[in-house]
Amino acid sequence: MTLSTLSNYKLFALISLLISLVFPYAAQRPNQSVPTGPSSITSEHLVFTAAVTASNGTFVIGLEKDNFEVLIDKVPARILYARTEDVPLSVGIIFDSSASVGDPGSKKATRTMMNDLQRALNGFIERSNPASEYFLLAFNDKPQLLLDWTSDSRAIVDTLGAVQPKGITAFYDACYLAVDKVQHGRYPKRVLIVISDGMDTNSRYFFKHVREALKESNVLLYSLNVSSPPDAGSNMPLEGERVLNELSELTGGMSYRQAAGRRLQSRDAESVLQIIAIELQNQYSIAIVPAVLKANDSQWHKLKVKVTPPGNAAEMKLSARTRQGFYLKR
Repeated sequence: MTLSTLSNYKLFALISLLISLVFPYAAQRPNQSVPTGPSSITSEHLVFTAAVTASNGTFVIGLEKDNFEVLIDKVPARILYARTEDVPLSVGIIFDSSASVGDPGSKKATRTMMNDLQRALNGFIERSNPASEYFLLAFNDKPQLLLDWTSDSRAIVDTLGAVQPKGITAFYDACYLAVDKVQHGRYPKRVLIVISDGMDTNSRYFFKHVREALKESNVLLYSLNVSSPPDAGSNMPLEGERVLNELSELTGGMSYRQAAGRRLQSRDAESVLQIIAIELQNQYSIAIVPAVLKANDSQWHKLKVKVTPPGNAAEMKLSARTRQGFYLKR
């Protein structure tokens, strides 16, 4: 998503209220035998998240399971429930502390950028469920866990403020490590927020390894592309953008990039993290029973979600964003 579209969200609260009146919310209590976590994938059931938006970009809540159709490899699956829940999260924050995200010609500009990101991150934490937990991993020539699991927002913000961007970039190593670590979080809904330009110059792992690790997990990845406008004749920022887009879309997350010709600005970062926090609070947790699959199944199964508004709002156009597929776990 380009940052020029962020103004569409300024009326989010009002529009969401109106939509909630169109789609009255009916709280669904799942049967005790129904899986309840938003991050479970087995041969018996699949629980995943989906963000439903209207054509104006606002999130739509209050839908019921009959408004959804879930296809696995184009075959309909039986839906057990679909509901929105503001649940605690296990969140990994991955920060690119290499020289490419700073301004080597201006220490003041780099410090301003770091202050802006601190405020944006603090706003995200304040907006999120207060029981959520976080870790902070930074990387330049290698990944470094700066802060292990904590719910102390002040510690997170202060730790980020001590980072000094410098050195080369082990982007893939950091992502691979973070995917593994976030899966050991306390809560079943797990999220990675990547603040980087997506470029790599010093990793042992490659793009294919990170992609496969995400495919084998049920982690949501969101990225903030902080790359500078490309130099004449250089394709590196464009390659980084492709990487961030692909990893985010694979998981059902979103990649946010700078508007044409400029770097991500402070007001952009705050708006983006606010949108991500709102989305995480308004995603649907959908539980389904897959159609009968082969024994010892090891294939990648494509996942697609279709959503239909109720009869009293049939003219609205709704879309659902979710992960692209899954492997079964036995």
